[in-house]
Amino acid sequence: MDDQIVLATSDNFGNVTVCPGGVVHVNLAHVSLKLLPSEFIKLSDLISQARIRFESPVRSAGKPSLQLVSPRTPDETENPET
Repeated sequence: MDDQIVLATSDNFGNVTVCPGGVVHVNLAHVSLKLLPSEFIKLSDLISQARIRFESPVRSAGKPSLQLVSPRTPDETENPET
């Protein structure tokens, strides 16, 4: 790997390198990909789009629910049976 240029690295996760031939290597714990530069750009765009949608809050079609919680009064904490 001495002849490869490191584009990105993450400790205990993986790295992305490019070799002298221009092939981009994505190396993760259980997956290794070798991509042409144009394929790497398409994969990067695809993952970026997925990340945006993944981080967006998902709103349910149902009615929102509200749960009210009130603090106990001193009497309730001393005598919880009443």
